Amino acid sequence: MNKIETPTSPVVKLHLGCGTNKLDGWVNIDSVKGCQPDLVHDITTPLPYRDFSVDEVLAEDLLEHFDKYMRYVVFGEWIRVLKLDGIVTVQVPNFKKILFRYFKFGYDHFVDFIFGETMWRSEVYIGYFGNHKWGYCEETLKNFVRQFGVEPLSLETKGLNLRLVGQKKRHLRNDELDQIQIYSHANDHGTGQAYLPLGVIKTKINAFQRDIEHG
Repeated sequence: MNKIETPTSPVVKLHLGCGTNKLDGWVNIDSVKGCQPDLVHDITTPLPYRDFSVDEVLAEDLLEHFDKYMRYVVFGEWIRVLKLDGIVTVQVPNFKKILFRYFKFGYDHFVDFIFGETMWRSEVYIGYFGNHKWGYCEETLKNFVRQFGVEPLSLETKGLNLRLVGQKKRHLRNDELDQIQIYSHANDHGTGQAYLPLGVIKTKINAFQRDIEHG
């Protein structure tokens, strides 16, 4: 009996924040046109892909460029488009290790590393996109991805970076994600609220983006 071939969908792999480092077999995405990615897209806005339509997401040296609140919005988008059991790989600076090496670096090198580089590979000026806006250690990175239904498969140290490979084990609905509580030490010890749900934060971010867009 002849075997009937079942048509399969092409594998879709997204390389987010690719800069000038474009990978074969991946859709290379960046918000900076000068990097000449396959797709120019502002990663703080929804990805142009359907739920469960992507097999793999790679984000090297990207997540740390989003602040305490925006990182939830952008990472949530990466996981939204990822298929169940799909793979996400995230590489970020190991902030704890960097702090411990302060005296070895010296002040100038330490500050340069902490705040990031806005001349991508000495080729393209990427402005505030290049600035670091949040820090991670092993535990905080694992805890962060787990909030999105991602189970870490491996976490290794690569120089001064952490590289986490995770698998999407559960798809969280928007109403579930909106209940994630984000703590603010500054507000807890000031005049604001100690915790805010992600749903409330999203509305504030959206309003801010609209104000910027419309001047």
